[in-house]
Amino acid sequence: MIVNIPAGPVQIIKFDFETEAEKYLPDYVRPLEPARVSGKLIKIEDGFKAEGKISYGFEYDCDLCLKPSKFSKTVEFNEIFKRDYDEDTYHFEGDKIDLTQLVTDAIVLSLPSRLICKPDCKGLCPICGTDRNVQKCGCKVEEAVNNPFDILKGIGGE
Repeated sequence: MIVNIPAGPVQIIKFDFETEAEKYLPDYVRPLEPARVSGKLIKIEDGFKAEGKISYGFEYDCDLCLKPSKFSKTVEFNEIFKRDYDEDTYHFEGDKIDLTQLVTDAIVLSLPSRLICKPDCKGLCPICGTDRNVQKCGCKVEEAVNNPFDILKGIGGE
């Protein structure tokens, strides 16, 4: 995902391309299509500002009930590329700007921490394996005795 900077004065360089999503996604998901990256590089005093969006999607098995589900997202980015190394910006050299690290960072940071099929998914019964979204199984699931997190119950107004 390299954008070439043309010779001579330039103020805006537009880009729009697709890239293999497998490179940016965890290996426990299945990409639906290539990731689409579009935007522009805007000349600033000592580099370029990259503005744009990344669209991607994938299939996964729900973390709670294992049902196949789909996820898609569009992530916007607004980052700076400079020739000098700076911990707050991306670096580039010569007449090429490589967007690979920016795309990787944007996708990884936008991934949900839990992949669940729906917000109220009840998951599988830990005793018999029944999908509790479909039917009740009647198993008695005892809560953990001496759970160190019991003290947190009720925090947050619930």
